[in-house]
Parts: sequence; structure tokens; C-alpha cells
Amino acid sequence: MTRFEKDLKDALEENEIEVLTRRQAEIDSLSAEGKRCKNGFRRQCIAQDLARLKKEYNLISENF
Repeated sequence: MTRFEKDLKDALEENEIEVLTRRQAEIDSLSAEGKRCKNGFRRQCIAQDLARLKKEYNLISENF
């Protein structure tokens, strides 16, 4: 079971605010790290992670 599946299951069990808050904090942290990063390859990896996390965040929030 992936972290997304665990978070989705947890959100469906009435903990959606905690899950969304935790995921938003992670998105904000990665976004700040991406802005500070000078390594192009690392920045590209961070951008891919951000895109995946934002997509998952939107999928979880659409259920509520």
C-alpha cells in the first residue's frame, strides 16, 4: 500500500483535515527547497515530486 493510498484511506475515515494539512506542509517545504536549490538535476527531481504531491493532494481534497 502506497503512502497515497494510506492517506486516502485515513482521509475517508474522517481525518481529512490532518492529512491535507500534513501534505500541504510537505508541498510548501519542497517548494521552498526547490527555490533555494542550485543543482539543476535536484531541482528537476523536486519539481517532479511537487507535481506528484499536488496531484495527490487534489485527488484527496476532491473527495470532500
